[in-house]
Amino acid sequence: MTTQRRSILLVCVSWRVDAVTGADRAVSSLAAALAAAGHQAVIATAAEQCDGNGLPGVIVEQLDLPLALPCTSHALREALIANEAKIQRSLSMLIARRRIDTVTFVSALWGLGRLRIALPHGVQRVLVVPALPQEQDMPPALAYADTIITPCDTVLRQATTAVWPTRRWLVVPNAPLHEPGVPAPVARKAEAPVRVLAPAGQDVGVLELIAAARAWHRHVEVALAPPGPDDICRGRALRQRCQMLANRAPNITLERVPGWAEIPGWLAEAAAVIIPCRRPTSNMTALEALSQGTPAIAYNTGVLSDLLQPLHGGPRRLLADVMHGPNALLFLADRLLADPATYRAACQAAQSRAQDFRPAHIAQLFCAAVS
Repeated sequence: MTTQRRSILLVCVSWRVDAVTGADRAVSSLAAALAAAGHQAVIATAAEQCDGNGLPGVIVEQLDLPLALPCTSHALREALIANEAKIQRSLSMLIARRRIDTVTFVSALWGLGRLRIALPHGVQRVLVVPALPQEQDMPPALAYADTIITPCDTVLRQATTAVWPTRRWLVVPNAPLHEPGVPAPVARKAEAPVRVLAPAGQDVGVLELIAAARAWHRHVEVALAPPGPDDICRGRALRQRCQMLANRAPNITLERVPGWAEIPGWLAEAAAVIIPCRRPTSNMTALEALSQGTPAIAYNTGVLSDLLQPLHGGPRRLLADVMHGPNALLFLADRLLADPATYRAACQAAQSRAQDFRPAHIAQLFCAAVS
């Protein structure tokens, strides 16, 4: 059966091609998957883009917003309210020029889902809810959407608990940005460092993990990605504190953040990847680690629970209780790496789990959801 070619616009004002983790990375992966499947994939963003190669087959369009990025959520919300008509005209011209048939607002605020934008007749409006937004953004975004998509069952359950109307919601998981790779030999991989890739934010748990790992016998390499928009100032202070702790610990290194296209290789070369976030809003780093055959260890909470719970073919536990803190994450990594048979099974289970999220499959699920 032939799939109809779609022309899909993904709206995310903060998106940059060099995003290495988080929701912006998920936008990249969806756009790349759609383009690879033969659809026209267009990303509308207000963020300045870095020089260099872009996503193969993906068109990037610049939105003109009356504020400088990065900015806080509050500043963006105020700018959107004050300039709704201007943004409407900008998007309408883009939709006509690119002959868009599906506009996907990738969140209620940063994806402009809260705006009452009149789309041309026949153009479908899709809202993606990667995590529950602030309450004032949700009602208008839900009211305007024809189709509502979330990347995992956890967000669906959270929305139901919050008494949002979720009867029409559909689950379309994230995909890794790149196809699964060929894993390194298990024996060599087990001797590699444990790696951490996370934004420099207050709620991601990196500082606590570094503090706990100073007494650990394994080498830990930490790459701190840029903080989220509401963490810019605090993120700088957090990075400095992480660097101070790492300087006093011979087994901890703060690494340069890999380029966006280098992430799969960097994760593939780790013995394991630890996700220290206590309230995760994205599973992209864990998903991309699994796709490279690298086990991911995290807290048993949120979107990471959905991704990692089914890994029954590996060790029984890759998930720690949040209440037990970062030492529990280190303990699980130790136990995993100490047993070659268990570790081999975990690596195999990781890549097997990633097969459920192959980009071509996720592109099919997305198109089916919006049809």
